[in-house]
Amino acid sequence: MPLILLTGFPASGKSTRAHQLKEYFSTVVGKNVLLLSENDIVKNKHIYSDASKEKDMRSTLKSELQRLISPDDILILDGGNYIKGYRYELYCSSKSNKTTQCTLHIDTSSEQAWKQNLKREEICQYSQENFDALIMRYENPDGRNRWDAPLFTIQPEDELPFESIAAALCERKAPAPNQSTQSLPLTSTNFLYELDCVTQEIVNRVVEAQKTSVIGDEVSIPNSTEKFLLKRRYQLSELSRIRRQFISFAKTHPVDDIPRLAAMFFQYLTSHLV
Repeated sequence: MPLILLTGFPASGKSTRAHQLKEYFSTVVGKNVLLLSENDIVKNKHIYSDASKEKDMRSTLKSELQRLISPDDILILDGGNYIKGYRYELYCSSKSNKTTQCTLHIDTSSEQAWKQNLKREEICQYSQENFDALIMRYENPDGRNRWDAPLFTIQPEDELPFESIAAALCERKAPAPNQSTQSLPLTSTNFLYELDCVTQEIVNRVVEAQKTSVIGDEVSIPNSTEKFLLKRRYQLSELSRIRRQFISFAKTHPVDDIPRLAAMFFQYLTSHLV
């Protein structure tokens, strides 16, 4: 689905704009619209004081985007998206899926954003330290960069240019995917579903087994005769990162045999755990 990527300072009004876009495209244009929000993943703003947790959050958000994106409907990504390199990664995802995208920069000043932050419920507020750090790290989008283009810069008092945004998404040809990132046709309609379920079940099994097992124990792998040897304690974030990498790999090497899929992931997992 065509991608609308929102970016801006914390508490700049991105979520308000995201809901306005969803309302327009669903009621006026008649499109099916999905809203993927950073707020659905981040339950506590203190996450932004931990670089590792924030990185995991971005990885989760990107993984969800890759799962949802397609050429047919509209996907709105509501988040800070303040890192230029991360916006480029998201652009590559939409490009590999042969769909268009545009960027909306919610250009609220840091002073006004801070005032809006203080009006939120306490659990939803950014601390002064985290707010200032995010402002300092923010990399402004630039319409001259292909991953930020076309770029719409929105001031707080502006009406959204709905028709221009719709034209950018629906009347523009999607960039051709690079051969290295283009997925082969899937061998079955439920392949992605099975891929998601099988890999997640294996990760869950390893995580749960560690609660009652000791180093040196073997863990039975679902949908496979393989056994996973617990050589050390493994973090969920580490296992999830490798799982996402495998999913990207498996999309270009689809199989119908679920036990084989489980065995492939087992081998990939063990070879990438250092």
